[in-house]
Amino acid sequence: MKSIMFSFGDSATEASQDQARAEILGMPGVRNVGRISPEANKPALRRMWYAEVDDESADAIVRRLRSKSEIQSADFPALRRLV
Repeated sequence: MKSIMFSFGDSATEASQDQARAEILGMPGVRNVGRISPEANKPALRRMWYAEVDDESADAIVRRLRSKSEIQSADFPALRRLV
């Protein structure tokens, strides 16, 4: 299993983030999706999410997330630290 971190753009509403969560949960290979800081008060922190996915589906899911207009970034956490 791999983890993916992704964040929504500034214009993403709470409702649109919740709708996207439901769509992402429906993708093959996705096991769990949630906010990184669900109790955060700062909007920027509330727009940061993670997904736990099967190893064999991970690359395809990252590509799919990156193609969504409301998602600003999507990466594997280990790769984010190297950049």
